[in-house]
Amino acid sequence: MIRFLISILGKNDTRWLLSLSLKHRLYILYFLVSFCSLCITDENSLWVIVLVVLNFGNAARLIMKVPLPESV
Repeated sequence: MIRFLISILGKNDTRWLLSLSLKHRLYILYFLVSFCSLCITDENSLWVIVLVVLNFGNAARLIMKVPLPESV
């Protein structure tokens, strides 16, 4: 798993990701799932689309609490 992360993210980003707390890792996962859920709103009703967008807004609010790596 670590080798997979290193091959995708690079050594510095993997070290940064593994140094985060579990709460911050869950914030990142929640943001990624919410971002992907924006793509499944093609034939849903309007209230479902509104809920998906609100959910993404909440995920964007939470991702702002994750500390950035020092190289950025």
